Amino acid sequence: MKKRILKILQIVLGLFIATIGLNKFLVFTEIPNPPGDGGTLMKIYISSGFLKLIGVLELLAGIALATNKFTPLALVFITAIMFNATVFHGLHDLGGIGPAVVSLFLTLILVYINRLKFTNLFQI
Repeated sequence: MKKRILKILQIVLGLFIATIGLNKFLVFTEIPNPPGDGGTLMKIYISSGFLKLIGVLELLAGIALATNKFTPLALVFITAIMFNATVFHGLHDLGGIGPAVVSLFLTLILVYINRLKFTNLFQI
């Protein structure tokens, strides 16, 4: 039962992350542009193509996570992206922080569950 719940969590999170990545290309949900420095930073992300790069990484990592392929690598990318999204929203757009925090929390749960697969990253 526990493994089934965790597998469902992994699939749902993977599909959510893939959808966020796909949105950066198809824009079926408007990407918010917060006021002030956050909006300026977001404009730079968009005009430089950086946001599309993040979208590609989210799409590929989300699909990998949902299909249980390259799970540790997908979690590395997703953790970094969700950490940065949480910090961005915490500093510039508090109203949009919810999905970022939830995604980061769920990603960290999956990292913890797969922690033995990450042991080589911490060897000297």
